[in-house]
Amino acid sequence: MSQHRVRTPEPRSRLSQALAQVMSETRQRQHEAEREGLPALEHLIRVAQGHSGQSHHLRRLLLGLYNGYRWPFEMQRLRALDADLQADALSVISMATYSGHEIHTFIEGGDALLKRFWEIEEADDE
Repeated sequence: MSQHRVRTPEPRSRLSQALAQVMSETRQRQHEAEREGLPALEHLIRVAQGHSGQSHHLRRLLLGLYNGYRWPFEMQRLRALDADLQADALSVISMATYSGHEIHTFIEGGDALLKRFWEIEEADDE
């Protein structure tokens, strides 16, 4: 007969329980951020396609999320936005932070749209 005995698995260790809890909370935060952020993103895109000062600031916000190295976002730009746009901007920033996805992937044709915003803002810089 074999000298090896079969052991039954031990209940989850505290560490694995803590890890499962963190993962669950992270998924919940991601879900909430996307639930609030997606409609906010749609609103910001509609406004960003306009010709107002707020459109300009929103294009800069979206470009900052798209490529922050090339388009750093100056926080004082948030002050130039109406309260509803500020709230939506913060929701989109949260979504970009917690979702694990690049902002342009949430938008149909997002890469092309943000490249168009890029061209508009580059032309404004000249």
